[in-house]
Amino acid sequence: MTNIKAVIFGIIQGLTEFIPISSSGHLVIFQNLLGLEDTSQYIMFDILLYIGTLVSVLFFYWKDVLGLIKSFFSIINDTIKGKANLKQKEHRLLIAVIIGTLPLFVAVLIKSKIESLFSSIFCVGFSLLVTGVILFLTDKIGNNNKTNDDIPYKSAFIVGLFQLFAILPGISRSGSTIFGGVLSGFKKEFAVKFSLLLSIFAILGATAASVPDVITGGGISATPFQCVLGMLTSAVSGIMAIKFLVRVLNKGKFKYFAFYCWAVGILTLFISYGVR
Repeated sequence: MTNIKAVIFGIIQGLTEFIPISSSGHLVIFQNLLGLEDTSQYIMFDILLYIGTLVSVLFFYWKDVLGLIKSFFSIINDTIKGKANLKQKEHRLLIAVIIGTLPLFVAVLIKSKIESLFSSIFCVGFSLLVTGVILFLTDKIGNNNKTNDDIPYKSAFIVGLFQLFAILPGISRSGSTIFGGVLSGFKKEFAVKFSLLLSIFAILGATAASVPDVITGGGISATPFQCVLGMLTSAVSGIMAIKFLVRVLNKGKFKYFAFYCWAVGILTLFISYGVR
């Protein structure tokens, strides 16, 4: 690991975590291009990059996050007093986020099988083509009006299923969840917010799932300065990506991301044959 590579990976993680072109897919591609085949030595570094993107979400939606925390403790307090009422409007977003996160527990059961796909650059190329289709279709769906106050729990679960689909490398998590939200009747700006709120739990889950690998021998292969550098660039580029994402979605220009994913997907498939 060098300082330049730390910055490159930080920027890639920050931009692609939120811009719907698949962070996992791009990291696999660049790891191959930069000759970082032994990815087990970068598990801790990857965790720090994820933390950087988490900071990006908290920067934008800190009020919503505080609201979720307040709602959580309010439900606990009411339950202790025997007055729990999950139908209260202020609890609706929290329950929807929890429901949307539930499908990710399936990922724990198939974690080892999915991880084997991360070494397949061919799989990434094909998945990027699928992501392109998802993004292209997102533009074709008209804007709806469901937001925090009237979000159907069934819709939240559907978005969660799309997030589960995105554990495949090359499938964009933000792209698939935004598509699932818009498809379920969410207002486009709220679809972005809900997607990013779900990402908090997805990032925390991915971080927690990687801890055993670190304990059992996953190295860091980076200096403390490089770790901070990667995390900082991940956070800054993530903030820029979220601003860009909201603007592009509202203008109905997701198709340009689709064109990008198709181009990179086709190029990656050609590269995969060369790697073989």
